[in-house]
Amino acid sequence: MPYTITTGRVLALLVLYGAMFLVARTYNLGTPAPERRTAFVIGVSWAVAVFVMNYLLYRAGVMSFLPWLNNFLHTFVWIGGVLTTLYIGVRRRMSLASQMVLFAAFSLFIKLAEHALFGTWDHDHFFYVFKGNAAYIIGWSLADGLYPPITLFGVRLLARFMRGLVPV
Repeated sequence: MPYTITTGRVLALLVLYGAMFLVARTYNLGTPAPERRTAFVIGVSWAVAVFVMNYLLYRAGVMSFLPWLNNFLHTFVWIGGVLTTLYIGVRRRMSLASQMVLFAAFSLFIKLAEHALFGTWDHDHFFYVFKGNAAYIIGWSLADGLYPPITLFGVRLLARFMRGLVPV
């Protein structure tokens, strides 16, 4: 399906992000003041890094092109906002393995929605190993399940150099 952007499709995606944000908020009914800086650093770090990496991975041939608006919404609103909210809420409440499954499931839902709305996440392989578009979407969703351990260790590392971060 070719990429088609309309105001209605963008609004539909934002409604889905909003619904997932409400689900994420059930785990995080308000970020405590000491953790707000940590949440901000996590969100901005992931958003900027993934925005750039999505393009570089496309150029390397292992990812489909995410048009700029979709890439921006996916990285800054979804990853930087919603997934960060979810992470702050679950990082002390769930085992790391449970967090990874939760993040992979959330990611799969959103990738399927973006694929249906915009025709994105359309590639014929996942790192040349697993063939087919389903393998590509599932592979990237499972990779997104690594968000919790990468964030856990990233915050621990950054806390050595940045004041005000709350590592777990």
